[in-house]
Amino acid sequence: MTELDLKIRKPVPKWLGAAERLYCDAFPPEERRPFGQFLLEPSEKRGPYLHTLLLSKGISDKFAGIVTTWQFDDFMYIEHLATMPALRGNGIGAHVVNSLRSGLGTPLVLEAEHPSAGNPMAERRLGFYRRLGFEVIDENYIQPPYGPGLASVPLLLLSDTPGLDPAKVTRTLHSQVYGVNF
Repeated sequence: MTELDLKIRKPVPKWLGAAERLYCDAFPPEERRPFGQFLLEPSEKRGPYLHTLLLSKGISDKFAGIVTTWQFDDFMYIEHLATMPALRGNGIGAHVVNSLRSGLGTPLVLEAEHPSAGNPMAERRLGFYRRLGFEVIDENYIQPPYGPGLASVPLLLLSDTPGLDPAKVTRTLHSQVYGVNF
């Protein structure tokens, strides 16, 4: 980003309310965990980690969005990424993905909605991730429910690294992120 100075930080207490509102507005209930889980100490140092995105101008910061991640031995999973609606289209999301990618040494993995004629935002998101070098590695991926009474969600599984074993990624996500035992 040339004009904006973006910081990716651990949760900043004064921005937690805005972070939770953005999270709830950006993701339907079946695609989100209880927000309080992001504020607990991550298990086994894997995740979930909440990062607040802050735009800095001089000595003041402006809340710009959130990204949540899990770090595994073989890959980093980007669970959620959302920027404030008024700031979308300014390169913030791409900057975040590229910042996570740089120096990581492991592939990035994420889930995305199937594009459909009835959901232009899903098509836009998939195009965004493809421009960043992500490819679909499993078209029939199912996200298990985050909790009782919530539905499973058919999604696409994407990675920025060719040759990743989708079955192994799915087993890791299902057991570690969603708590599904095999």
